[in-house]
Amino acid sequence: MKKRKVFFIVIFVACMIAMPVLTVLGPYTNVSSYEQRGLAPIPQLTKADVWDGSFFSDIETALTDHIAFRDGMVKNHTRLSMALERPVVSDLIVSSDVLLDYFGFYYWDIGYIDGQAAAAAEAYRELNDHITSYGGYFCFLGVPQQAIYFADHYPEYMDNRLWHTTAIRTAFSKYMAQEDVPFIDMYTKYRELGAPKDYYFETDHHYTYKGAYAAYLTLLERIRSETSFDIPVMTWDELRWSTLPNPFLGSANRKLYELWETSDRFEYVELKDPIPFERFDNGRKVESSVYLFPTTEAEDVTYSAYMGGDIGETVIRTNRPELKNALIFGDSYTNPIETLLWTGFNETRSLDYRYYDEKSLLEYIDEYQPDVVITVRDESVYLVGDGNGNILDD
Repeated sequence: MKKRKVFFIVIFVACMIAMPVLTVLGPYTNVSSYEQRGLAPIPQLTKADVWDGSFFSDIETALTDHIAFRDGMVKNHTRLSMALERPVVSDLIVSSDVLLDYFGFYYWDIGYIDGQAAAAAEAYRELNDHITSYGGYFCFLGVPQQAIYFADHYPEYMDNRLWHTTAIRTAFSKYMAQEDVPFIDMYTKYRELGAPKDYYFETDHHYTYKGAYAAYLTLLERIRSETSFDIPVMTWDELRWSTLPNPFLGSANRKLYELWETSDRFEYVELKDPIPFERFDNGRKVESSVYLFPTTEAEDVTYSAYMGGDIGETVIRTNRPELKNALIFGDSYTNPIETLLWTGFNETRSLDYRYYDEKSLLEYIDEYQPDVVITVRDESVYLVGDGNGNILDD
């Protein structure tokens, strides 16, 4: 009995010594790819931080983030939580057929929405006036996030935030109409189409290629109906649809360490009659492709394979001067649309102001004067005034 106690004490002490050593000597990373967040940095030891106590709390947070074997321990905890059928795991609602954002049980004050929606619409009216002054056309394409698209999949006792998003959508649509700014509400359009389940991923907050293609067709139909621009549209019969064999890793399933079984797959299209083009990313000529595929079939493929992910500036030139030029700006929801939009224009420019800061949007438009300017925004950021929403900043 005594030997057994000594054995366990030795093991305990060895672990207490080994864990800090392995943590210090092990590989260091600033980002957790699974948790999709930055990890706490190791704090600098200063007298002031020690004196006010902040060093000790900061080092505790850093060690928690960087402790040896952390990913394995978190993964096992996630596996246990899923086995116990907990309704919320890693800030996700694990339903029977989709993974959804967990919004908590907070009261969302909607009193601010009307005023902010009016101000946002006024800003887009100024942008629209600026573009139409030289003969261009502007259109705002609004799309729902996956959690709102599948809001009816939430358990009845969970907040799906649909009422909050509906209030934003309703107010924004009203004021955009009052300001006479071309606005497409894809949430409503998708429901007119029957809200097909395969328009959005089960395990990612974005739409699938089919959902993006429906948005592309709606967008081009609107532009062609309100202008005299003869913009070619890629019909279903002109495209060759394919599915990668690779496992798809969605943004939500990444948080669950890929433990949730899904039927999600990565779809893409190729033109039956290819159109030659040149592509430039951030001023540098790159491969003439609109996809960035994994090198082997065993690797995960992610949503960022569309256009190679989020890039500050992308320019695609088809050298067909008889066609119009376009500019599209926004965040990751533009990416799958971009893989088709370029086919109808001589030159297509794309901006993501989270990663581009060389020129303001107005400066950029003044320099290139694109015939068509499009913004793609998801409903959660209709009223956001920074990044891609900072449209009038000079």
